[in-house]
Amino acid sequence: MAEPSDDELREVIRKIVAKVDLEMTGIKKFTRLLSKEFGGVNLKHKTKFIKQTLTEVINDGNDDDESSNEEAESEEEEDVEEPKTKRSAKKKSSSSDSKKKGGGGLSAVKEISDELAAFLGKGKQMARTKVVSLMWEYIKEHNLQNPENKREIILDDNMKAVFGHDVDSFTMFTMNKYISVHIEPFKPLDLSTSATTKPKKRKSKAKDKKDKKKRRDGGGLQAPYQLSPELSRVVGRQILPRPRVVKKLWEYIRENNLQDPDDKRTVICDAKFKLVMGGEERVTIFTMQKHITPHLLEKLDKSYYTPSDAEEDADEE
Repeated sequence: MAEPSDDELREVIRKIVAKVDLEMTGIKKFTRLLSKEFGGVNLKHKTKFIKQTLTEVINDGNDDDESSNEEAESEEEEDVEEPKTKRSAKKKSSSSDSKKKGGGGLSAVKEISDELAAFLGKGKQMARTKVVSLMWEYIKEHNLQNPENKREIILDDNMKAVFGHDVDSFTMFTMNKYISVHIEPFKPLDLSTSATTKPKKRKSKAKDKKDKKKRRDGGGLQAPYQLSPELSRVVGRQILPRPRVVKKLWEYIRENNLQDPDDKRTVICDAKFKLVMGGEERVTIFTMQKHITPHLLEKLDKSYYTPSDAEEDADEE
């Protein structure tokens, strides 16, 4: 099969993003899904383009959710039309039974919680795709995306009334988990585990050597954490393992010349760094560690963290 053009890839990437949980789908798995859409064509050499396009889609704030929802709603309207033949009547019955059993995928209409229903103001029965669409309408209307990192949503009082007054922010990925709590079957919130268990694969010698190096560097094999908004603004990521956090902090320190020229062991905090360091004006490379811990909010499954190209390159140096 002929290789798809960049425009064709970009269009299909936008459609897939609306259907999968990117927090639990690595770039390799996403590329496989993309390849399947084009009849199994090999897209490994397009990995960088795919990553770049994913970033663009994410920063657009999931604008394509609305078009996906319109398609889903259109399909639902077709299902409830008066059947003209026995075959269409049977299809309608099957569709109705599926919805009663909770099937139908993301477009299935399900019961939502009283809190979410009051927030959205559209009744107690709704498809998940519609919920997500309305959430994004509210988020954009009230400018709740962090301007420095559009993947982070800053909750206002109305959203906190639904998702918890102790929740100040979440990412556009973990938002799906918070929403699941309020949609039938009302699953409890779980940010620490992946939905699927990946089968173990035999490692090649090259991969084993790379993993050993990562283990020496302390980055690749450690569980990541959900970071506080203050720490995220400094390191530029929402989810990182602790060794990566330390490494990113030192990058920030050097880029902003925060080391005391007379004593390199002392860091002079600027406004952003001060928020992470407990309000201290100055910290040492030793006391800095204790201030990091309170900003590691939640230990997550390893599948939640995918190193960037730059981070992988740093591991290989």
